[in-house]
Amino acid sequence: MKLLVKAITGLLSIVATAIITAWLTGQPLTGLTKIKGLYKTFVQSAVPAWAFALVLLVALFGIHYVLTHLPHRRPKGKVHFIPDAHNSGWSKQHDKEMNLRIGGVFTHEGSGMLDILTAHLKGTQPTTNMLAEVDVPDGTGRLVRVYSFSLPSNIGVKVLINLKLKPVKGTPGKPMTGKVVLVDNFRREFVIGPIEFPYIGRKV
Repeated sequence: MKLLVKAITGLLSIVATAIITAWLTGQPLTGLTKIKGLYKTFVQSAVPAWAFALVLLVALFGIHYVLTHLPHRRPKGKVHFIPDAHNSGWSKQHDKEMNLRIGGVFTHEGSGMLDILTAHLKGTQPTTNMLAEVDVPDGTGRLVRVYSFSLPSNIGVKVLINLKLKPVKGTPGKPMTGKVVLVDNFRREFVIGPIEFPYIGRKV
């Protein structure tokens, strides 16, 4: 976008310089193009060259204004995570699938509400929809099950995420360390961690 704005600005400068120079010297506007077809249209047509030039200049200035006043895309910010002492862990489901539980407080450092639709351990992919549990905002400490959750700006939210992923990344019976990728409704990725996940499956 910046390159396009620079190109439009450069073109405006060339056109304006040629028009002003021709006006001051009383010369026809033949310096704006060397292409024969455009020369005939611009200089030799029935439409006055000055009128055409002014319309073109106004149009180019309009394009430049639109490009330089487009709304800026809102930065996505960052997600911070503080794990609970006993609510994160992993287990082996079978040879090709693992279970991952991520529990703790998530905080979105950014503007607006962040809607998280799915999550996965880096290097894996989910095999089912994300299932999460979030605090009910009534002060009772109760949890409600959801398939997505929202993080308001700069407010910590306690969430417990349950995932089924493939392939199996850890060794059964041993803790595993990895980064977790959260994906929002705009398909933007937020990486948290590394997080240590103790093994919570059957003892081997």
